[in-house]
Amino acid sequence: VGEHNVILRTNGEAVCVTKTTRVSVVPFMQVSAEHACKEGEGDRSLTYWRTVHAQAFADELAEIHMNFSEDMLVVCEEFQVVFLPIGR
Repeated sequence: VGEHNVILRTNGEAVCVTKTTRVSVVPFMQVSAEHACKEGEGDRSLTYWRTVHAQAFADELAEIHMNFSEDMLVVCEEFQVVFLPIGR
């Protein structure tokens, strides 16, 4: 909490600077609907969040010969945008 991050496009261009406001570590199946909505992906539902994140985590874990589990711990970070470059 309190850490600043520069968010970059794939080409290295800065998009914005964020400040972490909250971090929690919870089992995958305990991620809240509120957190899923705040992420803003898809239809913002918990069902959508679980579907896309389960697949993404499974894909990443497979690369290191591990399996996804619904009880695995995940890090949930909340942040606020504190700086936008001119023209954004």
